[in-house]
Amino acid sequence: MDKIRVPRSYMEYSKSSPVEVYVAGNRFEIPKDKILKYPGTLLEKMLPELTKEKGGNINFDRPDDPFKAVQGYYLTGKLHMPLGVCPGQFAEELEFWGIKPNLLEPCCLYRLLSFQEQQELTKRFSKTIPSLSNEPILSVGSSCRQRLWLIIDNRVNSIPAKIYFGFVLLFVLLSLASLSLSTMTTFHRKLTICEARDLMFYGNHYDDDIEEYFTNQVDCNEDAEEARRKFLAEYADYSDSKFSEKIEHMKGHRNVSFATTPDFDDDDDVEAIRFKWKLKKINLPQKTTRLKEFDVIDVIVLVVFSVDLVLRLLTCPSVVAYYKSLLNVVDTLVLVSGIIGYVLEKTMLNFTYETGDLDILVYLQQLRVFRLLRVVQNVAAIQVLSFCFKENFKEIMVLLLFLFVGVNFFANLLYFIEIDNMSSIPKAWWWGLITMTTVGYGDMYPNTGLGKIVGAFCAISGVVVLALIIPIFVNNFLTLYELALLLEKKTKGKPQTKTLQVRPT
Repeated sequence: MDKIRVPRSYMEYSKSSPVEVYVAGNRFEIPKDKILKYPGTLLEKMLPELTKEKGGNINFDRPDDPFKAVQGYYLTGKLHMPLGVCPGQFAEELEFWGIKPNLLEPCCLYRLLSFQEQQELTKRFSKTIPSLSNEPILSVGSSCRQRLWLIIDNRVNSIPAKIYFGFVLLFVLLSLASLSLSTMTTFHRKLTICEARDLMFYGNHYDDDIEEYFTNQVDCNEDAEEARRKFLAEYADYSDSKFSEKIEHMKGHRNVSFATTPDFDDDDDVEAIRFKWKLKKINLPQKTTRLKEFDVIDVIVLVVFSVDLVLRLLTCPSVVAYYKSLLNVVDTLVLVSGIIGYVLEKTMLNFTYETGDLDILVYLQQLRVFRLLRVVQNVAAIQVLSFCFKENFKEIMVLLLFLFVGVNFFANLLYFIEIDNMSSIPKAWWWGLITMTTVGYGDMYPNTGLGKIVGAFCAISGVVVLALIIPIFVNNFLTLYELALLLEKKTKGKPQTKTLQVRPT
């Protein structure tokens, strides 16, 4: 009877004997000496157990695709990441098998590091944009004030929030259109007779009969110049000599001596001509103003945004935190300046038609465009764009630095080449900036052959610089925007709650 075969220890095997490893039911063979070359790995630590008996039954419940790369690492000493394996999963498997990720070959290490950096960027993005996070927004015991704040600030995906957002957005666009179109001469009109009267009498004194005429005998809906010519009728085109001849003729018929100034007769006809003579010498203000429809639109917009601001201040969790946002500060500043400007237009005529120290209130109205940013600041695309600007600040600064160096170099060079064409280096800077950014207005351009060569290099270098930096920003924006859409779809229709807060811009 043969003796029972006793299993030998792993030390009795030759160094080159293969070790059987079972992963997800699949059999893999790795020479023992290869495993011993990498101390600290899981297989090296478990080598005594794996070689107690050839064909041991130790099975690792791990995916086998990543382990193929681990097997290749033991056999060849080079670690590569399979193309069909998720970098996150592969990093987990490397951690399980005790292999450091930095042992990856450069071709695959870059892929893993890019994935890890993208994951960190995604986590920061999700924390920065609470509306896209999985945190709840409304608790069961939320008050009406809290719910109203979420609707007003467009933080929930509900029908009331969308309706309010669309309503406010409509008036923002209406205010911007009113501000822009009112600067076109097409939408300007001449002053009415009453507006001309008020502006003419503001700070000036005229004869009592002139003031009485403008106060009691004018139709305020008529154009100022047309109303005056209509009243003067046949005398509208009379010169001073014609007026004198007319009065002399009238007084000759009445056997009354003529005087050089027509202020001596009580006759009604002569007095009327004398008055029209004086009226014709009045210089009406030759100014235009915007159509009255724009004034009506501005009043409606001021009312709507005043109510909106009151609702925001009454419902926001913290007024102090609310005004930590620069957009909210600008929005309030534009609204207050608009109200003050409207009041001044009704009380101070020179504010409406003249320039002065209070024109700063008019200039502040140009900041209405920031009101649009305030309204859409919780829209996913705007949040992604803002986050990308913050994350890629260094890249943007590098782009500006390259442009600054390039503009200075090529502009200074072109100035000395074409000193007759470029009157100064700052003007050459303008040419360099427009050329490097590929805008090319054509207002300034080189004339000599050497100058054209410099201009060609300037344009090519601008294209190269923009092509190197801009894709970094664009790639991050596209990635995060797709993530925002996925998170929005994931959380759509689910009840959410979270601690209410006002986010500074």
